Amino acid sequence: MKLWKFLLLMAGLVVLGGVTLLGINFILLPSIIHHNKIVTMPDVRGMSRQGAELQLRDLRLEIEVLRSRSHPTIPIGMILDQTPLPEARVRGGRLVKVITSSGPPAGALPRLTGLSLRQAEITLQRENYRMGRVLRIRRPGVTEQVVAFQSPGAGTDLYKGATVDLVVAEPAAAELMRMPELRGVPLYRVRQVVASAGFILAPVTYRRTSQFPPNIILSQHPEVGVRIPKGELLELVASSR
Repeated sequence: MKLWKFLLLMAGLVVLGGVTLLGINFILLPSIIHHNKIVTMPDVRGMSRQGAELQLRDLRLEIEVLRSRSHPTIPIGMILDQTPLPEARVRGGRLVKVITSSGPPAGALPRLTGLSLRQAEITLQRENYRMGRVLRIRRPGVTEQVVAFQSPGAGTDLYKGATVDLVVAEPAAAELMRMPELRGVPLYRVRQVVASAGFILAPVTYRRTSQFPPNIILSQHPEVGVRIPKGELLELVASSR
């Protein structure tokens, strides 16, 4: 083949390729692109990815998860934000980019054991946790309410807003004793009984009477037979001339 014929053939191929490329760019691609109709972008925020995909499938839209970020109330996997925004007019076939929730942020649970119940409650509120069940047990030697056990334990990575259960130790119940009969007993003897029983004697009230010698117990409070704890206050009325 002569050189001029070869060059003419190559020039023809170049022209043909250019025409083909222009046809694809200006005729074929626009027809493909504009084949998808324009739709109104729905609001998929607060939905799961699976639920959003089902809703967008009929609109010929697809989802792409860009990233996740923590949220104090929205559960893991739920959609926090979207692009395009709801109500935007978009063409079918477009990619919808979303940000999903990784759940509430987590933190190390503080140590609550040894604190009073009120102090533990304040600490949980400050750290954005909630108080769960409170079990109370009585322990000898305990003088005030104090947290004896916590669940989960101190240092546990726990998401904010979670509940923490406590076991609170309380002072042991005071021993109950039956109130003895003190009427007709001399005051000095009553003082001995009261002291040995662990009661507290209020200032004695005196009442004049000729029926009994001085310092004989005439009445008492609490009454005979009443069960009272140690440390209870006793009120007595004694005779006088």
